[in-house]
Amino acid sequence: MKKIQEWIEKYLVPVMNRITQNFWFGIVADAILYIVPFSMVSAIPSLWSILRRFVPVLPDISPLSTFSFGLIGLFVSFVIPYNCLNKIGKKDRSMIAGFTGIGTFMMCMNFVTTDEGSLVAMSKFGAGGMFTAMFVGLLVAVVYKAMFKFSFFGEDSVIPDFVKNWFDNIIAILISLTAGYLLTYVMKIDVFTMVQLIMKPITSFAQSGPGVVLIVLLQNVFYFFGISGWVFTPVTRSITQAAIAENAAMMAAGMAPKNIYAYGFSRYHHIGGQGATMPLALFMLRAKSKKYRVLGKATLVPSIFNINEPLQYGAVVGNPFMLIPTVMIAIILPAFSYLWFFMGWGTINYVNFDMNFAPNAVSAFFMSGGDFRNVILVCINFVIAALIWYPFFKAADKAEVRKEQERAAAKAAKLAAAQA
Repeated sequence: MKKIQEWIEKYLVPVMNRITQNFWFGIVADAILYIVPFSMVSAIPSLWSILRRFVPVLPDISPLSTFSFGLIGLFVSFVIPYNCLNKIGKKDRSMIAGFTGIGTFMMCMNFVTTDEGSLVAMSKFGAGGMFTAMFVGLLVAVVYKAMFKFSFFGEDSVIPDFVKNWFDNIIAILISLTAGYLLTYVMKIDVFTMVQLIMKPITSFAQSGPGVVLIVLLQNVFYFFGISGWVFTPVTRSITQAAIAENAAMMAAGMAPKNIYAYGFSRYHHIGGQGATMPLALFMLRAKSKKYRVLGKATLVPSIFNINEPLQYGAVVGNPFMLIPTVMIAIILPAFSYLWFFMGWGTINYVNFDMNFAPNAVSAFFMSGGDFRNVILVCINFVIAALIWYPFFKAADKAEVRKEQERAAAKAAKLAAAQA
């Protein structure tokens, strides 16, 4: 186990650090975080729809979701080039770059002209178009980054800055829109279908049992070495939000949802936060060591709301006692959860209840449309996690008690020497 840990620290951790520090990775990661509030807003209509089942006279407020979560693809196409220009210090061009991203993204939608006007599927604007929005946004960002030094005017020009900015953006706008035009209107390529085909191997693997386990295993193991699971968000959230949007559409059409790895699947294995550390917080309340008792009191309430960074960095990250349970939980809990839904013992998530800080059982209930069997799964996984954490925590607590006793003895000896 020590050799495995050394290998991961020597080879994998540096690679992940280079990825997370990459300019383009940071641009996409920031874009994903920007759209979270819109996804959270959509939770309100989702809850309302459940209430309407019992009180049918209540009004339909689903447009609140349609024009928030339902437009996140459009928002991403703006944010990526906008954020790119801000990061390279060209704030005067960032807004126009974002607008160019929107224009190019919509051009690639391939509108269908009918007697009633131009039509396009609304799903392309939302999670269903997320990967395409990221592709187009990055394309526009690359064009603008390549052109940001170009200007028609010299530094000593008397032309007002805002006028120079108009003209200096023209070439970048033309290149971006021309790229979309060539793909969509000249080459007759459906960009959305093309991007889906490119991403198909990744999304298909993510929806498989081994894929789910591998994703969670990577998240938990890298967290153990101090790299938060948030670094995987650009990939995982793009996959899961598109999956839950598809599940919702299937339910609306009278079909059963099929994408097990949809948004909110983590609620079943990240109980109390990534790594299922809620039982660990409870065990710490009865710890023999002062360190773990204090940490337990400080982290129990946050753990209820899935905030476990203090616990992770205070007790798990880099702690040799905690590596084995971290790996076991990363394999067993998602595998069992996947099996649970594969066997039809619960309802696959289809309601976008984007409230990360809600207790896991609450999220499981609402995201499944009110299926208590999903709550049972959370409870079972909590017990499994507790059984896994317990012996390793006891060993860690015993070692910590020994360290505290040694520190106390050393301090007493130093004090005695000083008094003598």
